[in-house]
Amino acid sequence: MTPPWCRADPGRLKRYGVAVDYAQEMPELSVKPARPPGSHERERRAEALRLHRSDKRAQKMASAGELAYLRAQLRVAGRLTARLAAMRDVDDMVRLVVDELHSTFAFYLAAIQRLDDDCVLRLVAGRGPLADVMTEFLLIEQPVSEGVNGRVARTGTTALVLDTREDGDYIARDPQTDPRSELSVAIVVDGRVWGVLNIEAVEPEAFHEADAVLVETIVASLGCAVHRAELIDNLESAFTTTLAALTSTVEAKDDYTSAHGEDVAGLAERVALRMGLAGTEVRDVRYAAMLHDIGKIAVPSEILLKPGPLNDEEWVLMRSHAAVGGELVSRIDAFAHLAPAVRASHERWDGAGYPDGLAGEQIPLAARIIAACDTYDAIITDRPYRPGRTQGEALAELERVAGTQLDERAVAALVLELAEG
Repeated sequence: MTPPWCRADPGRLKRYGVAVDYAQEMPELSVKPARPPGSHERERRAEALRLHRSDKRAQKMASAGELAYLRAQLRVAGRLTARLAAMRDVDDMVRLVVDELHSTFAFYLAAIQRLDDDCVLRLVAGRGPLADVMTEFLLIEQPVSEGVNGRVARTGTTALVLDTREDGDYIARDPQTDPRSELSVAIVVDGRVWGVLNIEAVEPEAFHEADAVLVETIVASLGCAVHRAELIDNLESAFTTTLAALTSTVEAKDDYTSAHGEDVAGLAERVALRMGLAGTEVRDVRYAAMLHDIGKIAVPSEILLKPGPLNDEEWVLMRSHAAVGGELVSRIDAFAHLAPAVRASHERWDGAGYPDGLAGEQIPLAARIIAACDTYDAIITDRPYRPGRTQGEALAELERVAGTQLDERAVAALVLELAEG
C-alpha cells in the first residue's frame, strides 16, 4: 500500500498548480539526485532536440489550426478510451498511452512514471526524442519530494507549466536543451495516486487548458483500466486459492494426485501458449488441468493407493472419476465452464477413452492438451507399482500414440515445449 504521505486526498484534487498543504513531513529518501550531465549527454540532448525540430509530424502539429488540433485531441481520447477498456496488462496500457500521444502529437517527451511504495517515481513508459536520452543515461528515478512530477504525485494537482524556467520545482538539467513547457497529471487509481502522466515541449507556452483537459480525460480512462486490472488480478488470486483448496481435498487421499495436478497444470499452460491460444483460453486450460483429477475424491483410498495394477472392477471405479469430476465442477458457478474439459480429460483421439467415448475434435481442445501433458507426467513419475521412465522414453511413447490416443498437434507442441522450454 502507498504510504500516506505519497497519497493525494481524492476529495481535494485540484488543478493547475494549486498546492495541497499536508501536515506530515516528507520522509528521508534514499534515491540520490541525478548527477550533472556530462558532455556526451549534452551532445545527445542537443541531437534529440535537432531531431525533434526536424520531425515532419511535429512541424505539422505546430502549424495545425485550433480546430484541427481539437479534432486530433478528440480522436486520440476516443481511441484510447476504447482500447484501454479492452486491455488487462498494465504495462501494455501505459505503453499504449505514450505511443498514441507521441505518434499523434510528436511531443518532445510523453512519459508515465509509477509511484512506488518507497515514494519514488519510476519511469515505466516513455516516447519521444527526450525519452531516448533519459533511458540512455538512466534518468528514470525521481524522489516524490522533488520536481514538478513529484509535486503532482504528492498533491494530485495538475501542473500546467507555461515556462519551466519560472517554476521553482522544475529540475533543470541543461538550459540549452531542456523543455520549456510541461504538463503533468496525476493518475488516480481507486482514490490513490498511482503515478503521473507527463508531456513536455521545447517551446514555452506550448500547452493550454485544452491540453490539460485532454490529458486528464486520458488519465481518467487509464486509472479506471488499471483499477479494473487490479480487481481482476485479485479475483483470479481468489479463484486460484479456491482451486487449491479443492485439490487439497484429493491430496489428503493421494499425494501423487495433488503434485501431479500442479505439474500438469503448469505444463498444459505452456503448451496452450505455444499452440497460440488466447489469454483467457490459456488460463482455462491451466484451471481445468488443476481440477482434472478432482473426481478421485469419490474413489476409495484402497484403489488410489493400491501398490499394484488394478483389476477390471477397480478400473471401473477409477475411471468414474472423470465423470464425477465434471459433475462436481459443473455445480460451482465460477468453475462450471471448465466442466466439459475436466470430464473429457481422459478421452482418446481414437474414441477409446472415457467416460463418453468422444473422438477427434469432439474432445474439447483444453482436454486434448491436458491429456497429452497428463500422459507425459504419468510416464516420468514414480508410482507405487513402477518407477518413472526417462524423458526420452516418455517422448518416444507420446510420439508413438500421437494420432491414436492423443491429438498430434498437442503432442507436437508438448515435444517442442520440452525441447525448448
